[in-house]
Amino acid sequence: MINKYRQIPGKSQLPRYWLVLCLSLFQATGIFAQTASIIRYDSIHHPVTARSAMVVSQNELASSIGAQILEQGGNAVDAAVAVGFALAVTLPRAGNIGGSGFMLIHRGETGDTVALDFRSAAPMQARLEDYLDANGVISYQDMTFGPKAAAIPGTVAGLEAAWQRYGSMPWPELLAPAHELATEGIVVTEDLAYALSEAMSVMRVYPSSMAVYAQDGTDAFESGALFKQPDLAWSLQQIRNHGAAAFYQGELAQRLINGVQQAGGYFSQEDFDNYQVRERPVISTNYRGFEVVTMPPTSVGGPALLQMLNVLSEFKLSSYPQGSATSLHLLAEVMKRANANRRFGIGDPDFTELPMGGLLSRALARQLAEGIDLKQATPTSSISAIDPMPFQSRDTTHYSIVDGEGNAVSTTYTLGFSFGSGYVVEGTGILLDNQIRNFYHNQPDHPNFMAPGKRVVSTMTPTMVFDEEGELFMVTGTPGGSRIHTSILQLIVNVIDYGMNIAEATHAPRIYQGWISPKLGMEKGISIDSQGLLEDMGHDIQLQQTMGSTQSIMIIDGILTGAADPRRPGASVAGIDITQ
Repeated sequence: MINKYRQIPGKSQLPRYWLVLCLSLFQATGIFAQTASIIRYDSIHHPVTARSAMVVSQNELASSIGAQILEQGGNAVDAAVAVGFALAVTLPRAGNIGGSGFMLIHRGETGDTVALDFRSAAPMQARLEDYLDANGVISYQDMTFGPKAAAIPGTVAGLEAAWQRYGSMPWPELLAPAHELATEGIVVTEDLAYALSEAMSVMRVYPSSMAVYAQDGTDAFESGALFKQPDLAWSLQQIRNHGAAAFYQGELAQRLINGVQQAGGYFSQEDFDNYQVRERPVISTNYRGFEVVTMPPTSVGGPALLQMLNVLSEFKLSSYPQGSATSLHLLAEVMKRANANRRFGIGDPDFTELPMGGLLSRALARQLAEGIDLKQATPTSSISAIDPMPFQSRDTTHYSIVDGEGNAVSTTYTLGFSFGSGYVVEGTGILLDNQIRNFYHNQPDHPNFMAPGKRVVSTMTPTMVFDEEGELFMVTGTPGGSRIHTSILQLIVNVIDYGMNIAEATHAPRIYQGWISPKLGMEKGISIDSQGLLEDMGHDIQLQQTMGSTQSIMIIDGILTGAADPRRPGASVAGIDITQ
């Protein structure tokens, strides 16, 4: 099954006349023709191509399962459900049942795009005072690890809601591959062995976690070992047989609630009964003729991405070479301003009125742009969040899917930290997230202050881009915490402003500029000369770890081109060419 769907190099090669035509277009026209070149011999990095459908995820087995569902006649939503549950088995540090996320769904038949919010919510019984130590100081340890750190999971409800609205295959068939993997076991890769080894220091505190994620309950699994998850297989079978009702009302729900309560956490049946998936109106902006559509709050990453694009629209970025000091300087200046604004006034829309019109206004973008000096860095200490009302009128995973009918899904979901809270509820095999820590705890009037039933905000930013004709052009997203929206920004800029193919745009080195820290983070690979010029401009450069892991599909003349980000080991594109 794995090799059958992995990239399919033989089927994805274009005839030679297509290559000549693409190169001719590249030479004859402007920026869009550059993006329209599918394979170019002047490029070092080449995308995987396919003519029918494509799945890109952070795990090869999961991508293969999505491809299998599509070949069996399922649509993009069917494949998204299967991939989501498969990742809970194959990528346990981020793929999940006990976490939450966001999903964008584009329907080829109608042309509309919807956003599903299945973000974690605070338990009804959780209060800030429950996380204070004897001195009245917040215990971030309790908010980060163990049963008290867990918010009410939304993933199972979210995947079922997507399937109920738009799926086509029987639900049990979509969970069968994940159930089989959990039952029969997966071979531990080098990457999974390393991740499990790193997690042992947290999991050793919880015998129920060690029983699942430690070999013989004592030590981390070694590469090459067979990793079976019988308790998770039981949970998946319950969901396979009874849908989300099993997770929120059935025997599985009782195991989760009782296990968390007995361990000192705050789950209750009321929480599970009350949890609902929200369908939100998408937000968008026009960037150089392309419509960029992304996730609204409770995402803070979506508004930040669009605000950055609005500010960049005030500059002719393509006049500065990609990777040059001026280009990177401009991106950094835009990032620091958007990051100063990205949490201003944003919380759960069910609890607070959101200033979206102001945040995304062109007037605010122009004001931000006017404050940028192209020759000198602005100190982060001198930048403040701007009230948008006057303008009013690190471990996560992502997967992107496009099917043969023009349907597309962009899904980002998370446990929070790698392996979430580190706590597995006994008898379920389910890791819980640690999203309580992501509420704002120091300012009671902040929109993201913890309250019973409130959803916590997130930087997750599933995104789609449409061309000037309104046709689907790109599906993308990434993990990466605070670097999610800036990673997607650079991917979009690399494609639209610099004419890169999707592989080139994915592989290009990235930067990150926050607001609180003055450090300009850089990946390896950026020119030493550019670094020196940036330092002369006043930037405080710091070499950092890789940023994000974009999983992207770009469509050129009906051809699907995909790139799995090499920053995370094991990512894979599965392209499908179905011949009649």
